[in-house]
Amino acid sequence: MTTYHFKAQALTPIHVGSGCEIDPTEFLIKGEKLVQFNVSRIIEDLSPEEKYRFVSFIDRADLKEIQNFLRHHMDVNRHGLSSVDAAYDFRTEYETKASNPNNQFKVDMMPRNPHTGQVFIPGSSIKGAIRTAIVNWFANEKPETRPNVYDGVAREHNAGKKGTVLEERALNCSKRDTHKDIFRLLHVRDAVLPAQSTRIDRAVNSGAKGIQMWVERLKSMADFVTTPEFTVSIRLDRAAMKLPEVKNTMGRVLSINTILEACNRFYWGRMIAEGDRFDDRKTQGLSWQTIEKTFPQGRLENGDVVTINPSVSFWNDPELVSRRMLLRIGHFSHFESLSVNELREGYNVKKKTPIIDMGSTRTRCKMEKGKFPMPFGWLMLTLDEERDVDENY
Repeated sequence: MTTYHFKAQALTPIHVGSGCEIDPTEFLIKGEKLVQFNVSRIIEDLSPEEKYRFVSFIDRADLKEIQNFLRHHMDVNRHGLSSVDAAYDFRTEYETKASNPNNQFKVDMMPRNPHTGQVFIPGSSIKGAIRTAIVNWFANEKPETRPNVYDGVAREHNAGKKGTVLEERALNCSKRDTHKDIFRLLHVRDAVLPAQSTRIDRAVNSGAKGIQMWVERLKSMADFVTTPEFTVSIRLDRAAMKLPEVKNTMGRVLSINTILEACNRFYWGRMIAEGDRFDDRKTQGLSWQTIEKTFPQGRLENGDVVTINPSVSFWNDPELVSRRMLLRIGHFSHFESLSVNELREGYNVKKKTPIIDMGSTRTRCKMEKGKFPMPFGWLMLTLDEERDVDENY
């Protein structure tokens, strides 16, 4: 069993949804932070008289009094669940709108360990991004597998089944035959984020003006502050892949080099295509200038400093990219980063038309201090350590 440990940094804000939305009855603002608290713990500590008073506010649906009551009875150390940096706009809007029951003032939070409260990125999010790139690899990059994939997709006339045919042909494995899926031999551990590595900001959709979306997101290099670093661990059962019985059973065989190249080719292409269409890459628009500045530098063995730059045909120089992997993960990653080149096909329910190329709208993170709004989801991994040991996973 080989485990690859990557050093990870967000190039742009990343939001991974947890299904947990909190409203002003579950958090308050302390200074420049959002503090999420446990309402049941506060109630447990109330005297009988205070409980009666609190229930009377609930019976009257008096949101303002409920919030004031919880604010004055909440002890951060005893009742607090998490503390997150909050944007100035968020803090201002909280003061003016949070007490109005007609305002949908909610925040989409990141996943948290229920025991430690630590924010994490699910391994499934990273594995899903890798899977998309690998499907694209066998569908588009490998000349010996590409014709079979395209033929299968062309022959399938049911639009709803084309995606299944695409993946089955690319991975050479029927959906029913899960024991043949090569991704059974690849595992990604949940990536625990360091303390104070997230903040609350607004997600702005260019096609839905007036709709506010407040999200907890990972701080990134695009913030131009100290960027949180964390570890992403990918386990690949290389030994099993070498066994004749496994090789004969599995639809495909993977190596870490294949994964790196597949992800880089796919996601770098997506980033450049998005830059051409939305970020004025060719005229060095503000968004693209910011994106280029975020790319990490490395030092070669001869001492030269190099920059991984999305404007160049980077994969022709293995020395620059042999240890780095670009991914796009999380919410607001958009259709084109979740589907395969030249074979992407979705459906716009509102317009009642198929989606073949990029959509017409972008959801971006509103940045502070006059910075240009940034796309969500771009993550850079740098291979830090490789272990051929049987670890407890």
